[in-house]
Amino acid sequence: MTATQRRKKRLRRTGYVPPAKDLFQLVLGSLISAMAVNVFYVPIRLTMGGVTGIATIVYQLALPRVQLPLGVLVILLNVPIFALGITKISRSFAWRSLIGTLVYSVVIDLTAPTMAPWFEAYINRPLLNGRPDPLLYCVFGGVLFGIGAGLIFRSGFTTGGTDILAFVIKRKHPGFSTGQFLMILDATIVLASVVFYRNSAEPSILLAMYSFIAMFLTSKSVDILLEGFDYTRTALIVSDKAAEISNRILSEISRGVTSLAGRGMYTGHKKDVLMCVLSSKQVPELKTIVEEIDESAFMIVFEAREVVGEGFGAGHEIE
Repeated sequence: MTATQRRKKRLRRTGYVPPAKDLFQLVLGSLISAMAVNVFYVPIRLTMGGVTGIATIVYQLALPRVQLPLGVLVILLNVPIFALGITKISRSFAWRSLIGTLVYSVVIDLTAPTMAPWFEAYINRPLLNGRPDPLLYCVFGGVLFGIGAGLIFRSGFTTGGTDILAFVIKRKHPGFSTGQFLMILDATIVLASVVFYRNSAEPSILLAMYSFIAMFLTSKSVDILLEGFDYTRTALIVSDKAAEISNRILSEISRGVTSLAGRGMYTGHKKDVLMCVLSSKQVPELKTIVEEIDESAFMIVFEAREVVGEGFGAGHEIE
C-alpha cells in the first residue's frame, strides 16, 4: 500500500473522505426526508424534534414577512452547535455532522419548489368531510422521515443539531441518558409549537398531538431500518436435564447451544444454563422441547439485536 493509499484510508476512517456508498445513502436519505418535510410536515404545520423542528416553527412564523428557505434556517441554527461539537467532541464527528446537515438542508430547499405543486395536485385533496385527514399526514410523514433519517444514520452521517448537544451533555454528565435528553428536548419543541401555533387554522393542541404520533412512527421506522423487522431471540434455559434438551435443539431446530456454568444461590447446587439464539418462529418449537423433557425447567426468552456470527448476519437467512 502506497503512502497516498494509506492517507486516503486514514481519512476515510476519520470521516473526511466518505466512501461513495455512504454518500449515496446520505443523498437518498436526504431526498426521502425532504419529501416528508415538504409534502407532509410543513403544509399542515406538523412539528418534528431537533433543530429541524425549531427551524420549521421559525419558518412558519416568519412567512410571509421573511422569505428565508427552511434548509437555510436549519444550517443557521446548527452553526453554533457545530462550533460546540468541534471543541467538545471531535473534528471528525463534527465534520460528518456538517456534511450530513448541508446535504440534508440543501436537498430540502432544492426539492421544495417541485414538491409543492405535487402536493397540491395529489395530496391536498378533500375527503368525504371536505378536507384532508391530518392523521394521514402524520402517519406517512413520520414513516418517511424515519426511513430517510435511518438511511442517513446508516451512512455514518448525522443531521447535526441535538445529536451533538446530546454527546456534549453525556460527556459532562455520564449518568444522564442521551436518549432521555433527546426525548425531553423533542417533546419540549413539540409542546412549544402549541404556543407558537395558537393562532393557526387548526387547533394547536391537536397539531401537537399529531406531531407526537409522527415522532413515535419516526423513531420506530429508524429502528426497523437500522435493525431489521425480524428480531432474533435469545433463550436461557436452566434445567437438570440440560444435556437432553441441548441434543434435541441441535438435532431438531439446528441451532447452536452454549452451556454456561451456573449455581442456584438458594440451594447452592451447580446447574447448567443453556443459551441458544434462534428466530422468533422457532421459539414455540423450543418451548415444546423443553416442556417435554423437563416440566420444571426455567426458561427466559428475550429479544436479541445485532447478532453477528455463524448462521446470523449478512448473507445468512434465519429460518
